Amino acid sequence: MAAEPGSGARSHITNVKNNDTKRAAGFCAALLVALLMVVSRPALAAITIGWDDLVPPMDNSLNPYQRLSPDQQYSLAELWAVRQRNAAGSTNGDMDDLEEAAIANLAAGGFDAEKLLRELNDFVTIAMANNYKLVEELNGTNVRIAGYVLPTEFSGDKVVEFLLVPYVGACVHTPPPPANQMVYVKVDEGFANAGLFAGVWVTGTISAAMSTQSISFTDGAADVEAGYQIKASDISPYD
Repeated sequence: MAAEPGSGARSHITNVKNNDTKRAAGFCAALLVALLMVVSRPALAAITIGWDDLVPPMDNSLNPYQRLSPDQQYSLAELWAVRQRNAAGSTNGDMDDLEEAAIANLAAGGFDAEKLLRELNDFVTIAMANNYKLVEELNGTNVRIAGYVLPTEFSGDKVVEFLLVPYVGACVHTPPPPANQMVYVKVDEGFANAGLFAGVWVTGTISAAMSTQSISFTDGAADVEAGYQIKASDISPYD
């Protein structure tokens, strides 16, 4: 029986439409699965960190105190303090006595006091430089850290920006903590602050990025450097 004119073309068109429909349906199904995975995937849990985690590790073998007994450590500390005061032009007989006693105590343990002082000064220089070094591996990590609030920006009666510091009283009439011990925190929606140096837990994404922040006091203002920044997703009390 002869095929109906045009039936082959119609069959081909029908097959193409069916294949297109199947492909479209498959694409939609795959997209739906992907969307469901995104919606149902739990948020990455915040990693609780401490202030020590913000400081790059140092080679403590360079620290001369590591080789000394507690009594010898005290003597080296006294000797270092005396030399610092002498360098500043503050001298007296009592300091001379302290210096002689410290040197004698270290010598009794077989240590060259002058060599220890050079090592200590070198280590202090390294430690001071380390204050401005950051732990770059923390970039983009969802963290949770406890500290104390030093507000820097308000919106109405809510704090929207603040410095998180490791101890009460930081920056107030005292030298500020090292840059890698200060975190600039931004809270888009703001939060009700319980007062200066209120204890809080801050949760959010951290970035290792230096910034200069201005803090105001009744007797003036000061700029301080913060080594880290957190865009907070949650602020909760810390007791």
